Amino acid sequence: MAIAQDKMTQVCLFLERHNLVPLPINYHVAYAYVSNTQATLSNTIDSNIANNITLDNFLMETWFNEYLSFETKSNDALLKGANNVVDTINQATEQCTDSVNQYLAQLDSGLVAIDETNITQSRQIISELIEASYELKAEQLKIQERILQAQAETYKTQLKIDELKKERYSDPLTGLYQQAYLNQQVTLWQQDSHSLCAIAINIDHFNEFNSRYGHLIGDIVLNKVAKKVQSYVLESGLPVRTRGEEFMVFLPDIDINTASEIAEKIRGGVEKLRFVSSRSGKRLPTITVSVGVAKNAIEEDLSLLTSNASQALQQAKLNGRNTVVNSLN
Repeated sequence: MAIAQDKMTQVCLFLERHNLVPLPINYHVAYAYVSNTQATLSNTIDSNIANNITLDNFLMETWFNEYLSFETKSNDALLKGANNVVDTINQATEQCTDSVNQYLAQLDSGLVAIDETNITQSRQIISELIEASYELKAEQLKIQERILQAQAETYKTQLKIDELKKERYSDPLTGLYQQAYLNQQVTLWQQDSHSLCAIAINIDHFNEFNSRYGHLIGDIVLNKVAKKVQSYVLESGLPVRTRGEEFMVFLPDIDINTASEIAEKIRGGVEKLRFVSSRSGKRLPTITVSVGVAKNAIEEDLSLLTSNASQALQQAKLNGRNTVVNSLN
């Protein structure tokens, strides 16, 4: 009992020290941290604290989903199993198609090889083989049609799995990807020897905006800014919500100057957004973002890339905000 009480005291002190609201998820993460039951989680929190990163509800929820949620692990296993089923069906249908084609080729060869010296017998055999081959071909066409239908169903299933993945790894407020999906995708990019550019984005003076106009309006702003960011990326990159009012876009196989041009379009696009209070009808202050851009070599890891982009972002803030800074400048 004394040990449990001591841990709860540590949890309360942890939440108080980091100005965290006593929500169930925050309690859960804090308890796992002070108990050191999840080494990777503890190391992640220690690293953030050491780097003077403010812990907030968004980070706590992200860590809960990534390290502690049983549902997360179950969904991952389900997705992996479903993907295996789809792969198996695809392989089976391809093998079936190949075997059918091989059989038909062998049948055609057999027809040619009939002994023509015995005309009467050969004619009978040829007649029977021709009839049988027509029947077989007709049957095989039906089989191939069923195979094509199965492949079409497989494709639909794969689309549903992709939708489930996106839902699983998407931030519910903004629709952008979460950190867990980023880690998976970057691993794939690195395995295929892709270089990466990162664009770090932070909404200027967002805490003050939230305090003045409320979190409900703040959430609307976050959603609109996220959609504007996403509109400049489309399918060419990966937009991620990394913290409360911070986003990061990852772009494979482009040079840093092109990434800087995209960053400038994002900055200008956000600045053109207009927000009006539904209660008073008055126009709200213009929202701006500060942006940092960085590029890594193929052999460099993700943490170095995000660190360089974040440093460029901080320089953009020091330069007066609402600007883009390239890490090479």
